[in-house]
Amino acid sequence: MTEWDAAEYSRRSSLQEADPSRDMISFAQGHFGPATLPNLRFLVADARSLPFQNEFDLVVSFNALHWIPEQQTALSSIHSTLVSSGEAQLRLVSKGARKSLENVAEETRRTSRWSAYFQDFEDPYLHLTPEEYTAVAERSGFRVLRVSTKDQAWDFGSRMAFSGFCAVGCVAWTSRLPAAERTDFINDVLDRYQAVASPDSGEENIFKFYQMDISLLAI
Repeated sequence: MTEWDAAEYSRRSSLQEADPSRDMISFAQGHFGPATLPNLRFLVADARSLPFQNEFDLVVSFNALHWIPEQQTALSSIHSTLVSSGEAQLRLVSKGARKSLENVAEETRRTSRWSAYFQDFEDPYLHLTPEEYTAVAERSGFRVLRVSTKDQAWDFGSRMAFSGFCAVGCVAWTSRLPAAERTDFINDVLDRYQAVASPDSGEENIFKFYQMDISLLAI
């Protein structure tokens, strides 16, 4: 689906936005209410237990599902919302040959300096290759139509900007820390990550990841 197709589709369709964060839904309602898009509704909901049955012909998710380790539960829930032959267009970060930033955060939190803050902590991030994800999707009642993966790189230009990104992206880890320790944890993660992903001079502030797009058909 092209950007123009998506815009046209949104004008002709009834749309339902779901997010588990009340703050995110409140923000969306404040900026895209009925006066702006009368065919758009918002709902606080978890992808693992969506309150819909056979209602939609298309489900779209961009860079969110990799935060759900219980992926088969989420995909089965998505499947239940779709009509027969409905489609799901999903974009998420997949596992690849290179360690991810989240892998490095996990390694960092297990070191002696940080481990005391992470008793009973479970990795919040999904780690599946495209092949593994395809298998999970098929077990959840889908047929895979298309799947592609690109090796992406975002250059933040400075440590400050990269740290700001991590302050949001690593909140599952930093929320366990005292506020005064969070910047040190992020810097520790980025120092370790540089050795893994950006060892060459000039790549100190580059975030690298594998971006997977997968199209699924409900059967």
